[in-house]
Amino acid sequence: MSKAGSYGGGLGYSHEDWPKHFQPIPRNQFQKSGNQSLYEVKETKTARVARIDTPGSTVSSLVYWIDGKNLHFFADEPDMPEYCYEGRKYGGTMVFDPVAYEMKKARAKLVNGVLWITVPKITGGVNAKTVRC
Repeated sequence: MSKAGSYGGGLGYSHEDWPKHFQPIPRNQFQKSGNQSLYEVKETKTARVARIDTPGSTVSSLVYWIDGKNLHFFADEPDMPEYCYEGRKYGGTMVFDPVAYEMKKARAKLVNGVLWITVPKITGGVNAKTVRC
């Protein structure tokens, strides 16, 4: 299990670490290449960076805030009544160690349906595992 990711208060699994007794990770049959995971979290030398797929969501719908060691986020895909379609709603909470990360400097941005969350590490703080990109 990867300790690099957290979602909903629990630890995240990378695609390779997914337990065999769990249901298979849903796969987009139309995606031809790239990471199949709906989200991934990586440690760089200076920050923890999360990539979360939120297809169709708009920049204007993105809301995030920090509550202590928690970073909460929400983004919505608009409804399309002409197609009888209710847009998807995305949201979650990531939990960080406040001794290792500068929560007040956390940033989130939405680019082309991908939510990028960056939380800088505290210089000289607790060493977190670094994953090569």
